[in-house]
Amino acid sequence: MIEIDPHDRIDLTGPWAGFGFQGGHMFTPEGHQLEPGDMTWWSLTCNIAREWRLMMAGARTEVASRSVTPGKASAATKSSVIYLAEVLRIRRERRLGVDDRGSDAEAPNVVYMSRGPRPRQRG
Repeated sequence: MIEIDPHDRIDLTGPWAGFGFQGGHMFTPEGHQLEPGDMTWWSLTCNIAREWRLMMAGARTEVASRSVTPGKASAATKSSVIYLAEVLRIRRERRLGVDDRGSDAEAPNVVYMSRGPRPRQRG
């Protein structure tokens, strides 16, 4: 039977190459040290990363599907950079049916919700 000393460095192999354990802590290929309590966040981190990949893949598909005028190259189709704020703004406008009226357009009539009348304050 192999006896492992927890203070010796143990390097993982295969798809985990670069990760390892030493002195009761895990370390990453970048050299970051993970405490045992840090690993409780892995599920959340992995779910966020998966959603990010799906959102970026959808944004790339959206950018690639836009028609480009012949003779004019769009900067968006040449670059693989996705600007998240721009993608979210476009999706929000499509969902809400907002049109781009320009900066000189009148502000829409907005009704703000309030909690109701405030009680009288003595003073």
